[in-house]
Amino acid sequence: MNNVLLITLLLTVSCTLFANDNDWNRLDKQQQNLLSPYQKQWNDFPANRKDAILKGVKQWKTLNPSEKKQATQRFKEWKELPAARQSNIRARFNTFSNMDPQVRNEIRGKYIKFKKLSPERKQSLKSQWRNFSPAQKRKMLQKRKMVRKLNQRKRHLIQKKKEHRKNRKNN
Repeated sequence: MNNVLLITLLLTVSCTLFANDNDWNRLDKQQQNLLSPYQKQWNDFPANRKDAILKGVKQWKTLNPSEKKQATQRFKEWKELPAARQSNIRARFNTFSNMDPQVRNEIRGKYIKFKKLSPERKQSLKSQWRNFSPAQKRKMLQKRKMVRKLNQRKRHLIQKKKEHRKNRKNN
């Protein structure tokens, strides 16, 4: 019985210490300086929010002055967006984050390819998309989805073929 009580007490104390690991007074001076706007509410933030903010601080420390300036500008633009737009962007980001890694890489590749296009070509593609009817947009997206599935199947078959050859070689 004493062992159970001791274990329970130790777990409680360690959980309390762990939970308070990101309390304001435990932050170093540089972190406190960067996070000074949050000082009053810091200890009330949930642990996952504190962790995310501290991760951002860690990334901030690695940026060069030009990158810091760009990040500051982007943050300013973000704060100026209407709440509904911010919510929409967060939802799209979460959807993207939860996608299959291959699909995410495919999308990144297409985005990079799009960014390399001339401004005129980008504008042309954007206006074409805007002028499509909802039915045409659905059809285009379904085609892309089918192509993606076919490509996944093709990669799967190629992988199976490689494994089969490897197994034949080993036997």
